[in-house]
Amino acid sequence: MSHFEFCIPLKKDELLEAHAGKYHVEDIVQPRLLLSKLQNAARSYNSEGVEYILEHFDTYFSIIVHGGKLEWNEINKGFEHILRTVKSLCAHLEPILQEQTIDEDVRVKNSNIVKMVIYLFTEIMKIKDVKLAADKLKKLTLGKKGKKAVTEEDELCGWTEADRQTALITLHLVLQQPLSNLWDPPLAEHNFVSMVSQPCYNALEDQIVKSKTVREIVFQILGVLIKKYNHGTSCLIKLVQILQIAEHSVSPICAGVVQLTKDFGLGTFGPQMVREIAEALASSEEDSGGVSTEQGAAKNCGAFLLELTKELPKEMTSAIAMIQSYLESDESYTIRISVLGMMCEVLSVELRGEGLSDEQRIQRDDFLDDLYEHMHDLSAYVRHKVLQFWHRLMRESCIPVTRQHSVLQRAAGRLRDKAALVRKAAIQLLKVFLECNPFSAQLKLEILEADLAKEQQILEDLQKKLNPDPDPALVKKWGEIEKDVVKTIKEKMDTLTQDEPDLSQATLDNLYEGIRRSIREKNYFKAYLVVKHTERLYPDAKLLRCEMEKSDQLDYFVALLRNIFVIPERRQSLTQQCENELALHKRVEEKESVVAFLQESVNFSRVISEAIPLINSLLMSKQAGDVSEAIDFFTAAHHFNIDAAKVNMLHLVWSPDQDKREAVERAYREMYLESDSKAERARAFAIASKLVTLVGAVDRGSALALEHLVDNWLTKGDITPAIIQVFWEIFLKKIDGTTDSDSYAALTLLVMISKAKPSVALANIEVIQTHGLTGDYNSRRLSAELLTSLGNKSQKYPADHAIFTSLYESLLETFSKCDKFASFASNSIDFIYAVCDTPDVICTKILAEMYKRVEETVIKEGEDEASVPTEMLTRFIFVLGHVALQQLIYLDICVYNELRRRNEVREVRKAEEKRKKKAGALATPARRGRADDLRRQTLMNASSASAASRNKRSASVVSNKTPSTNTTMTEEEAGLEGAVADDADAEYIRSVCELNIVGPGTALARYLPLLKWCLSHPARCSPALQAAAALTYTRYMLVSSVVCEEGLTLMVTVLKKSKAVSLRTNLTIAFADLTLRFPNLTQPWTHHIYQILSDEELEIRQCAVKMLSFLVLHEMVRVKGQIADMALCCADRDPRVAAMTRVFFKQLSQKGNALYNVMPDIISRLSDPELNVPEEQYRVIMKYITSLIQKDRQMEALVEKLCHRFKLSTEERQWRDLAYCLSLFTYNERSLRKLIENLDCYKDKLHCAGVMESFTTIMNNTSKMARTEVKNLVTELGDKIEECFAVRDRDEAEGDSEALGEKNRVEPRATPRRKPQRRNRRRSSSSPDENEPPENTEPATPQSVRKSVRKGAQRKKVTYNYNSDDSADEDGQNKEDDVFKKPTTRKVTRKHN
Repeated sequence: MSHFEFCIPLKKDELLEAHAGKYHVEDIVQPRLLLSKLQNAARSYNSEGVEYILEHFDTYFSIIVHGGKLEWNEINKGFEHILRTVKSLCAHLEPILQEQTIDEDVRVKNSNIVKMVIYLFTEIMKIKDVKLAADKLKKLTLGKKGKKAVTEEDELCGWTEADRQTALITLHLVLQQPLSNLWDPPLAEHNFVSMVSQPCYNALEDQIVKSKTVREIVFQILGVLIKKYNHGTSCLIKLVQILQIAEHSVSPICAGVVQLTKDFGLGTFGPQMVREIAEALASSEEDSGGVSTEQGAAKNCGAFLLELTKELPKEMTSAIAMIQSYLESDESYTIRISVLGMMCEVLSVELRGEGLSDEQRIQRDDFLDDLYEHMHDLSAYVRHKVLQFWHRLMRESCIPVTRQHSVLQRAAGRLRDKAALVRKAAIQLLKVFLECNPFSAQLKLEILEADLAKEQQILEDLQKKLNPDPDPALVKKWGEIEKDVVKTIKEKMDTLTQDEPDLSQATLDNLYEGIRRSIREKNYFKAYLVVKHTERLYPDAKLLRCEMEKSDQLDYFVALLRNIFVIPERRQSLTQQCENELALHKRVEEKESVVAFLQESVNFSRVISEAIPLINSLLMSKQAGDVSEAIDFFTAAHHFNIDAAKVNMLHLVWSPDQDKREAVERAYREMYLESDSKAERARAFAIASKLVTLVGAVDRGSALALEHLVDNWLTKGDITPAIIQVFWEIFLKKIDGTTDSDSYAALTLLVMISKAKPSVALANIEVIQTHGLTGDYNSRRLSAELLTSLGNKSQKYPADHAIFTSLYESLLETFSKCDKFASFASNSIDFIYAVCDTPDVICTKILAEMYKRVEETVIKEGEDEASVPTEMLTRFIFVLGHVALQQLIYLDICVYNELRRRNEVREVRKAEEKRKKKAGALATPARRGRADDLRRQTLMNASSASAASRNKRSASVVSNKTPSTNTTMTEEEAGLEGAVADDADAEYIRSVCELNIVGPGTALARYLPLLKWCLSHPARCSPALQAAAALTYTRYMLVSSVVCEEGLTLMVTVLKKSKAVSLRTNLTIAFADLTLRFPNLTQPWTHHIYQILSDEELEIRQCAVKMLSFLVLHEMVRVKGQIADMALCCADRDPRVAAMTRVFFKQLSQKGNALYNVMPDIISRLSDPELNVPEEQYRVIMKYITSLIQKDRQMEALVEKLCHRFKLSTEERQWRDLAYCLSLFTYNERSLRKLIENLDCYKDKLHCAGVMESFTTIMNNTSKMARTEVKNLVTELGDKIEECFAVRDRDEAEGDSEALGEKNRVEPRATPRRKPQRRNRRRSSSSPDENEPPENTEPATPQSVRKSVRKGAQRKKVTYNYNSDDSADEDGQNKEDDVFKKPTTRKVTRKHN
C-alpha cells in the first residue's frame, strides 16, 4: 500500500480531488449507513491492527464531512475507534522507529498511517468541540438552566473535560515517539506539526484550559513540538493571537510559558513572547487606530506581561527594553501600566540591594526615572498605578535614599490631583514613607532643626580646629609689609642662589619657624629662599609651579609666604600634629555624616509638614476614599509626633456617613486609648495623659464631638475606673509635674464622663465641694458644670443641702473678687435649677445678696447722683437674665412634665377604680376628692408660683358652673383628663410665665427700668454693661409676651442706632428667638432685619442672612416681596455671605411654590432705578435665582407675568432687565406661545438694543436641538418682530410725527407715574406694613379703605421715637407701589399662599 502518499489537507475538500500518486477519498458514506460501516471498520481493526485505516479512511472521513449533522452516538462511535487506534499506534511504531534504517515502503506506509490517523483524530475532536458549542448555545437560547443538568448532558454527549483530557494525553504519548524518522529527510512536515498543535490551541481558546491538568498537558505537547519539531516561532505567534482575543487565557498561557521555561529549558521563550507582543500591538494600532488595542488586546497582553514578570523576573529584566517604547505612546494606558508594573516587579526582586553591577545599577536608575516621570502621566489610571508601585517599592525598601526626597515631593504634589483615585494613592504613599522612613521614630520638626543646628555648630568648630583661621593681627601686619615682600621677590627671583648648609638638616617645623622669623626681621629674600627650599619636600607642588608663568609664580610665592606668616604657630611637634589632624579628620567625617543625616531628616519632616494642610483639606472631601485615607494618615503621623499632623478630625464625628464616623472613632481609639504598658496602673496613666493632652488642644466646638466619643468609649468599656481615678488625681495635682492646664483638662474630661455616667460626680461630690468650688476661676467653672450632670439622675436635693451652701458662697465670692464671672454663674444657676427642688428660693437669695453688695459699692457723688461699679452691675444684670431664662425653662419643661406625669398617674388610678367598680367594689368617701387633692399637691410643689397664682390655679380646676365652696369633689366633677388636662396645664404654665416671673410686682420685674435705662443711654454705659442689659432684656421678653410687646420698640431702636457690632449681632439673634416664641408680635418688625442686610459690617450681614434664612425656611416669616433684599446678598462683596444666600434660595426653591410666587417681585424690585443695582450685579443675581426654577408650568407662568411687567415699566434699564430675565428661561411650545401672544406688551420696547439682543438670544438658544414645532414657533416670533420694525420704519418714512410720537412713547398711558418723594436712605423692598397681618382680606376692598388701614398703622407707630424718620419713606413707598402695581391674579395667588 505504498503506491500513494497521504497529504494533509488544509481543507477537507482537497481530499475529494484526485491527484496522481496522492491519496483521495472515493466514497462518502451516507449517515444512515455510517454505523454499519463503522462496525465493519472495527472488525477490520481487530484483524489487521492500525493498518486497517488504509482501507477504511473514507468511512471515518465521512464523519468529518457530515460534521454536526450527525448524532452524538455516531460521532462518538467513530471517535472511540480512532482513539483506540491512536493508542495502538505507539505500540505499532515503537519497533519500526527503533531500527537504524527503515525501508522506504515501510516508511511511506507508516507515515501515511500516522498522518491519516492523527488527521482523523484531530478533525473529529474539532467537530465534537463545534457541536458541543452549538448545543450549549441552543440550550442557552431555549432557556435551560442549571449547572447540574448541563453537566449530565455533557456526559451523555461523550465530550466532557475528562474525555478531552484523555484525548490530549493520548496525543502526547504519540508525540513522544521519534516520528521525524518517518520523513526523509527526518524532519516532520509543517502541516503535520500544525495539525497536531491545533487541538492545543483550541483548548487554550476554550474555558477548559482553566483546568490545571489540561493546561499542563497542552504545554507538554507544545514543549515537545518546540523542542523536536521546530514549532517555536509558530507557537509564539499563535499564543499571542490567542492572548489578544481570549481574556481567560492570560493566566493559563503565563503558567504555560513558565512551564516551558523551567521544564523544557526554553529560557528565551518569555523574552521572545515580549517581542512578539510588541510587534503584534504595533500592527494592531496601525490597523485599528488604537481603539481595539486599548479595549481588548492591550489589556490582555498587558496583564500577561505583568503576570509573567512576577513569575520570571530574571528572564524578563532584559526583555522590558523591547516594550519600553510604549511608555512614550499616549494611545494605550493599559500597556503603560503593564510596562511600569514590570519595572516595579524587576526592581523589587532583581535590581535591589548594594551588590549590583554597573550595568544593573544603570538599568535600575533607568527604571526609577521612568516611574518618576509617569507620576505626571496624562492618564489618571496610570498615575494611580505608579503611586501604588512606589508604595510597594518603599514598603520593600527598594528606593535609594538619594531618591526618596524627590519622590516624596512629587507624591505630595499629587494630593492636588483631580482624580480621587490618585489622591487616595498619594496619601497612601505618604503614609508608607512616614512608616518606613529611615530617619527617626520621632519626626517633630522643631526638635530635628534644633539637633541639626547643634551638630552643624560642632562641625564648624571641628573644621576651624582642622583649618584654623588667620590671626587678625598678623593679617593686618602682612597688609603693611606685602608691597615690600612683592618688590623684593620680584627683584631677586631670577637670582641664582645656593642652598644654605643649615637648611638641609632642618625639620619642617624649623623651616616654617625660619620663614616667620625672616619675615619679622624684614629679611624677605631669605624667607623666599627658605620657602623655595621647603618646596622640595612637596614635589608635586614644585612640578606645578614650574609650569606657571613668571607672574603667576610670583603670586604663588607671595601666597605661600602670607599663609605661613598669618597662620598661628603650632605648639606641637609634627608627629603629634599629624596624629591630632588624623583624629580631627575622623571626627569631621563622622559629624558630616550626622549632619547630612539630620539634614535629610529635616527635609523629610518639612515635606510631610507641608503636605499635611492639603491632606487636612481632604477630610472635608465628598469622596469617602479621600476621607478614610486622610484619617489613616493622621493616625500614623500621630505616632511620629509631627506637630503639623495634630489636626482636628473630631468634626467628622457628626458626619452623616457611618463609615466616616466609625473611621474617626477607630482612629482616636488607636491614638489615645492604646498603650504598650501591660500593668493596669501604667496603662491607665498613659491613656489619661494622652487624653489630657488632647483636651488641651481642642477648641470649644470640637469639645462636643470629643464628648460624644467619650460617651461611646464609656459605653464600650474603653474608659475604665482606673483611668477615671487618674483623672481625679491629675485634677487634684497629686501626680508630680501636673500643671494648671493639665488639671483643667482632667476636670473637663470628668465633666464629659459625668454627663454619660453621673455616678462619677455623685461619688466625689465632697471633693468637688472641697477643692473644686474653692479653687481658681476655671476650677470653679468646671466644677459647677460637673455638678450639673447630677440633674440626669432625676434626684432632687433640698435648698439647705451642703452643696448649695458651698456653691452659694463660691458664687458670691467670685461675684466680688474674681476677674471672670459669666460662665461660672451660668453653670451654677443651671445646676441649681437642675437639682434643687425649690430653685427659686436659692436664686432669690443669691440675687438679694448680689444686689446688697452692689448697693454697698455705690459711690455717692452728690445728693442726686451716684456711680456704681460697672463690672459688678454687669454681673448682676447677667444673673438676672439667666435666672429669668432658667425659670422659664424650669416651668416649661420640668414643672409641665411633672404635671403631665401626675395626670397620667391620676388617669391610671381612675381606670383602676372604674375596673374595681365594675367588679362590684364600692368607692369609699376617703377616695373622693383624690383628684382634687392630687392637683392641689401639684400646685403646692410648683416652686415658681406664688400663693395667689396657686389659688388661681385651684380655682381654674373647678368647673365655672359650680361654685368652689367645697374643697372636695368627685372625679366626674373634676372633668379634666387626657389632652384636656394637658392643655389646661400648659395654659396655666403660660399664665405663670406672663404674671409671676417678670410680671408686675415680681422680684425680677423690679429691675426692668434699670435695663431700659442702660439700653437707652449708651453714652453713660460701658459696652459690656449695655451688652449684658440687652441680653437680659431679651430674656425677659422671651418669658412674657407683655414685656416682649413693650420692649420691641426699644430693641429695634438699639439694633438700628447702636455702633457696637457684637451688641447688634446678639439682638439680631434674639429677634429670631422671639419670633419663634411670639411670631405674631415680631411680624410687624421683620422689615428692620431685612434692612440690615445691606449693613456695612460683615458680621451683621452674615448674622442677618443666617437668621432670616432660618425663619423663612421654618415658615416663621412669610415670604414676601422683601425677599428681594435677600436676593441682593447673592452678589455680596463677601463670598461667604453670597454662598449662604445662594444656599438659602436653593432650599427655598425646594419648598413648593415659595420662590416662584415672589419671582416677579424680585425681578421688579431689583430693576427699580431708585435702588440703583448695577446691571452686571443684577444679571449675576437673576441668573442664579432663575436657574432654580425647574418646572415648566412655573416657567410658562413667569414668562406671561414678565411680559405684562413691560407695560408697567417706564425706564429703558427696566426693559433690558426684564428682557434679560426672559432670555434665561428654557422655552417649550407653550412658553413660546405665551411670548408670541403677549407681543403687544413689549413690541414698543424692541427698538432698545439690549431688549432686542435678549430676544435674539432667546430665538437662537431655542432653535438649537429643538423639534420642528418649536422651530416653527421661533420663526413665527422672529417674523412678528420683523413686522413690528417694518411698521415702525414705514411710519418714519411717511413722516407722521404725531403717530410716531404715539408709537414711541416710553411711558404707558394706562399707568401714569407720579414722581415719588425723595428718599433719605435706601429702603427695603416694601413698606413695613407689608409684614403686618392684613386688616381686611376681602379682594373687593376699595383702595381707599386699604390706605386708611395703613395710615392707622402708621399713626400708631409714630408714637415711637425711632420711627419718626420713616413716615416719609413709607409715603414714598406707597407711591412706588402705585407704579409697580401687581395684577389682580397675582394678588389672588399670594392670598391663597
